[in-house]
Amino acid sequence: MLLQLRIENFATISELEVEFTRGFSILTGETGAGKSIMIDAILLVLGHRGDPGMIRTGKELAEVEGIFSVPENPVNGEQFNIRKELELTGINLDDELIVRCIVTRKGRQKRYINGVSVTADFLKSIGRKLINIHGQHDNQSLLQVSSHLDFLDGFGQLIPLRQQVTEAFQALQAAKKEQLSLQKRFADRAVRIDELKEIITDLKELNFQPTEENELRKEENRLTHVEKLLVLLGQVRSRLNEADGSVIEQLELSRKLLGEAEQIDSECSKILSGIETALFQIEDSYQELVQYSDIVEDDPERLVWINERLSRIQHYTRKYRLDNTDELLTLFENSKQELDSLEHLDENEQEICEKIEHLRNQTQKFAELLSRKRHNAAKKMDKAIVDELRQLGMEKARFETHIVSASFAENREACTTKGIDQVEFMLTVNPGQDMRSLVKVASGGELSRIMLALKTVLTSLDSVEILIFDEVDTGISGGIAEIVGQKLHSLGERHQTLCVTHLPQIAAFAEHHYFVSKHLTDSETYTKIKLLNTENERIRALADLIGGQEITEQTLELAQEMFQSFQTESVLKEMHQNIHYLRHQIFYR
Repeated sequence: MLLQLRIENFATISELEVEFTRGFSILTGETGAGKSIMIDAILLVLGHRGDPGMIRTGKELAEVEGIFSVPENPVNGEQFNIRKELELTGINLDDELIVRCIVTRKGRQKRYINGVSVTADFLKSIGRKLINIHGQHDNQSLLQVSSHLDFLDGFGQLIPLRQQVTEAFQALQAAKKEQLSLQKRFADRAVRIDELKEIITDLKELNFQPTEENELRKEENRLTHVEKLLVLLGQVRSRLNEADGSVIEQLELSRKLLGEAEQIDSECSKILSGIETALFQIEDSYQELVQYSDIVEDDPERLVWINERLSRIQHYTRKYRLDNTDELLTLFENSKQELDSLEHLDENEQEICEKIEHLRNQTQKFAELLSRKRHNAAKKMDKAIVDELRQLGMEKARFETHIVSASFAENREACTTKGIDQVEFMLTVNPGQDMRSLVKVASGGELSRIMLALKTVLTSLDSVEILIFDEVDTGISGGIAEIVGQKLHSLGERHQTLCVTHLPQIAAFAEHHYFVSKHLTDSETYTKIKLLNTENERIRALADLIGGQEITEQTLELAQEMFQSFQTESVLKEMHQNIHYLRHQIFYR
């Protein structure tokens, strides 16, 4: 349930905080007062993208926050899914779910659930389980035949089965694509096998080893400059120990002198120790230098071989268009694997054919089951919609769901992601007329009533707790509007229902009435919303809807009559429900 909506710097709203409760609530107000802004703010909370142009003039960001109640032990399936989805994401949820959305002037948007940053897609996933919004645009979906199938599957609770069809169909298509790829490989197999064998032969003969190139280039560099290297090594040997006044000779002399000094002053022992350490290290380095110098020699033949080896390595790197020599090893292994695969294509072809046949049978099984369930659901939905339409003043209306199902016997490829059925709603509103496509015969007012009938039927199965109707009363008036009001009030008994309306006949049936108003100052425009708590306020608001800006005694009397009529009807309905409950208790006692 939506408990509270807080809005800051959004369109004409500077700062607004509205509390909501259970039952049927309506929002009224003059055109342009800001009712649609409220819907836009709720859409933002549901994960829809906000427009920086909606930020209030002079402000850098807009913020909308919605607080929802989600029971700890929900009986509602969607509420359970919300809890599960949030827990998997690591978001703590007590009894309240707080959604906060921020839109900046630069177009950046931030979304939080209970203080944790979330993506728009994740918030949309949660939002769909919280609220269903039905607006005038929904009527247009009735004019799209492609949407009729979705309505039917929604009524029949067939979406999970349809998802199975979709997954099976997509797996089948993927297998067919794999088969086409395999067939292409068959066509190119002979040429490709020859290419792979050449690669394998070349690289096997080359016998390239990891890090080989680096090691060869180091050796190449040494052999190329061996004469200079030997001269440098000889000079270092001479300076360290072989020439008069060498480093080792000087250090030996220093050690001797410091030994004598130590006899005079023990403080010299630390210096002596350092000199001895340096002497030992240099003597070790000198021995390593002697050993290395002895093995360094000129080897022209070895240098020639190295250059030839490097040339061969580079040749195959260029031949097979590799970025570097390290890829030679990868190419070798991949080529062996691909060759093995090509040599066993016959086996793979048999496997893929068997896989395709299995998936085709699975797809057919799911699609035919879905089709049977759709035909059964269509009969039930047609009856339910006709019943609702009669209550909405379309007593002579006939409504049928026309289903054309493809046959696998005639076409094994008949299925799509949505199954084998094409669905179209048919309608006639006058006796003696043939059924025609709803798309072609329904007027605006009829579309509104059909959509309301459809939504009424669907919401009886809907586990989403919050329903919002944005001006679904377009094209209706009078007695029909009153029936629509009754319908919305009935929905409010099962769902938290919020409706934006201009019709007093609908507003009169609301349990809670919110009035939206626009206020002008010298420089700014403000939108405010007020919950009407008193009977006089309710009656005055109804009078506004009846008579507009000019309210007469007659419009006030009509508004009072309308309001009291609803109140009387509500009391009688409650008494009837109580009597029914008592009878039920007595019967089972």
